[in-house]
Amino acid sequence: MCTIGALVIVDPSDQLRVYGFKNADNPPVGYWHGVAGSGEGFSSLAFGLLPQTGINSGMNEKGLLMISSFFGYSSADTEKKDGLWHGDLRGTAQAEALSRCSTAEEALALMQERFDRSEGILIGGSHVIADRRGGLFVFEHSQGYTAWQDATAQGWAARSNQSFGLFQAEQELQHADVSKDRALRLERAESVLSGLGGKKVDASEAVSALEYLLRMHENADGSALGSVCAHGVLSGRSNAPLPHDTVSGMIWDLAEAEMKYTLGQPCKNEWKQLRFDREG
Repeated sequence: MCTIGALVIVDPSDQLRVYGFKNADNPPVGYWHGVAGSGEGFSSLAFGLLPQTGINSGMNEKGLLMISSFFGYSSADTEKKDGLWHGDLRGTAQAEALSRCSTAEEALALMQERFDRSEGILIGGSHVIADRRGGLFVFEHSQGYTAWQDATAQGWAARSNQSFGLFQAEQELQHADVSKDRALRLERAESVLSGLGGKKVDASEAVSALEYLLRMHENADGSALGSVCAHGVLSGRSNAPLPHDTVSGMIWDLAEAEMKYTLGQPCKNEWKQLRFDREG
């Protein structure tokens, strides 16, 4: 559904700063932002979709970040036969991890356990997992298979609805529009993140770069393919054969325990802020 990722920098005072980002690209759907959690677990600055149980993306009070996105390689008509959300365990697994885990390593182990034990999972996904110490992983799953990448040393990671560790041959046989949309978005994310990851950068510069990335949608040929900020994109975003728009752009700042978000496309809407103690 989305373009997602994380970035680790060092600010001028030598403090490690970790950021997560996401553009939520969906067909018409209800969504929410808020502080989520129960009395027995950790609270999170979270984002959710009404048809999806649990937390789609969020950061908990211990500084653990989890951001999910769709992964699939079949045609939309094939994947929707059992319902667009049938077999979707991504939100519930992430909600459990955010409630229980403090580090990226703990969350990765929990996700691996949940998806290894589950049967009949129909919706694949990619999950960026990071913590305020700089641990950074991407966990991928589809049809009972899993893979993961350790991006800690690289200092950044991104996905745009593809998998690096699963079903490579099948992804190469996708419709050309799907492959082009996903490849262009990944290329744009990598062009921003690779110049910043692991380097000494002012925090405001890093946030501005992520905001710029989430606003991107100009294409030389005038098409919607490859637009990070989606406006009626038909191909490559999910298993729903419907036009997709970015319903919200989000940036999590783990050092400041803050989530910035837009209501609607980030190219034309103001950024709001959500913290554990206040909203503005």
